[in-house]
Amino acid sequence: MDIEELNLTEILTALQDFMTQDGAISLEQREFYKAFRTELNGHEGEFLIEDVERLLIATRVQVDSISDEDFSKMGEAILTRYTNKNADAINERIRQLAAAEAAKRAAAEAARKEEEARKAEEDRIAEEERLAEEARLAEEERLAEEERLAEEARLAEEERLAEEARLAEEARLAEEARLAEEARLAAEAQSAEEARLAEEARLAEEARLAEEARLAEEARLAAEAQSAEEARLAEEARLAEEARLAEQARLAEEARLAEEARLAEQARLAEQARIEAELAAGEAEKQAYWDAQSEPAPEDKIVPDLPAQATPLDAKKPSSLLSKIILVGGILAGLGAAASFFVL
Repeated sequence: MDIEELNLTEILTALQDFMTQDGAISLEQREFYKAFRTELNGHEGEFLIEDVERLLIATRVQVDSISDEDFSKMGEAILTRYTNKNADAINERIRQLAAAEAAKRAAAEAARKEEEARKAEEDRIAEEERLAEEARLAEEERLAEEERLAEEARLAEEERLAEEARLAEEARLAEEARLAEEARLAAEAQSAEEARLAEEARLAEEARLAEEARLAEEARLAAEAQSAEEARLAEEARLAEEARLAEQARLAEEARLAEEARLAEQARLAEQARIEAELAAGEAEKQAYWDAQSEPAPEDKIVPDLPAQATPLDAKKPSSLLSKIILVGGILAGLGAAASFFVL
């Protein structure tokens, strides 16, 4: 049974099913779907599962905003569609592979047993050859050992004689070296004494010069310390004077601001008193008007008829009073804004 590859429609359908399983496609998924469809359209030939994986990875490089989880699940959805389509063929293939593997293991086991038997025979023959070779080598080694011991005895005697001659020569050379070393040490002792005396003189001179330099450095440091102290005292005096002047300026500024605030408050209170006086005058005028309207006529008068187009007096006066009230309200609003400005 042959494996059937997925076609373009099946791949895109599997991808759509995954993206719409929650009811809505995210912007990242939509962008990935479009880019992946473009990659699929550009592919030639069948869509092997390796091709699909390659195109998925290429699309992921283009649309890196897709999450790792979504990318993994989209690959699983396509692979699941591929597995479902080829379930029977895959199971048959697995069964065939299992049978072939079992046959291979049986053949390998038979070959292993045959190889073990062959190797055991070769090991037996090799062991017999090894024992025979060891016996031959042991005999040769015994003969060689006897020759070696005889040669060693001869060489030991020659070495003993040579050692005696070497020791005698070394004793002569050692005596000569001792006498030469004594002469060298005497010369070195004289040179060392001369060098010691010269070093002591040099050190004494260096100590004298160092003491002079130390005294000069102490004098220089004392002068620098005195200059630094004088500079510090001058700087402290300057800073104290600057602080005094700054404090005077601050106090003067606070006094100026307090005076401005006092004058602004006086202006606000005067304006408020003026407004209240105007309001009181307006109220008195209004009360006087109504009092005049309510008084009875002292005597009967003959009132002639008014022209047809005339406006009653009573209708004019309230309008004039209303205009005054509106005017006073505007004045009060303007004065309140001005007072707020001065306070700020």
